[in-house]
Amino acid sequence: MLQSPPETSTQSTRYTAICTDGTRIACHRFGQGSRTPIILTHGTFSSHQGCQGLAQHLALCGYDVWAFDWRGHGASDTPTAQYDFETVALQDVPAVKELVKRETQTAKSIWLAHSGGGLVMAMWMARHPDQANQDVLGLGMLATQANQAAALTAHRQKIENMAGWLADMDIIPARALGVGSDPESAHLMRQWCRWNLSGAFHGAQGFDYLAALPGLNMPVLTLAGAGDHFVAPPQGCFDFANAFGSTDKTLVQCGKSYGFLEDYEHGRILASSSARKEIWPRVADWVSKHV
Repeated sequence: MLQSPPETSTQSTRYTAICTDGTRIACHRFGQGSRTPIILTHGTFSSHQGCQGLAQHLALCGYDVWAFDWRGHGASDTPTAQYDFETVALQDVPAVKELVKRETQTAKSIWLAHSGGGLVMAMWMARHPDQANQDVLGLGMLATQANQAAALTAHRQKIENMAGWLADMDIIPARALGVGSDPESAHLMRQWCRWNLSGAFHGAQGFDYLAALPGLNMPVLTLAGAGDHFVAPPQGCFDFANAFGSTDKTLVQCGKSYGFLEDYEHGRILASSSARKEIWPRVADWVSKHV
């Protein structure tokens, strides 16, 4: 039976990671527990605050949890230059990794993410497989997929319309549109549209991320929401996880038919009263088996 710590809050302390391009990334440390460090991040249109409940839960389990804000989100710098998923993956992620290593005196950690946060973590790993296989004890992803949001005709049309709307835009005003808490880079979202319309997961100079994932052998956890029909449909999440070379994979569809309290939608699988009761403890249980 999954166990939950007492429902009390844990305060965080803010640190700053400096990227090689000079961008300052806000990292929020929860608990400073004695157990293995956990690096945690959010997805698009969000910040570390979207992960705060899970971060506090894990901290109360004794882990040293580091939740970071992507550039342009939360308390991190908003760069003047355009940025995309690859910028976050190849600039922000390694800067945070080095900060956590310096502060905790260990290179090894568990990585957890929601939605696009799982993509940026996987992208860094795909570019640095030897280091990732050595240092990352496990990758846990909630509602993460790369290229299957357009599987249905209606969804393809929706993404095509989105791509057209974003063509002449730099920043998407999330709150004004009611799509999240933080503004998002239109350049980044155009990249997401391309991946899902083409079915490819390619980066700069044509780097094929899906083709590189079999070189990663750390344990993988994927939780997919049964009610997440558009952004991260379960099959897309499972196909993404199965692209990894690991033989230790845990794939779970979170819905009523599988014994869960609800058919989780994209956001509720991370932050909801139901998630607090059964998703967060499940993540903590998986972490405990891989440290």
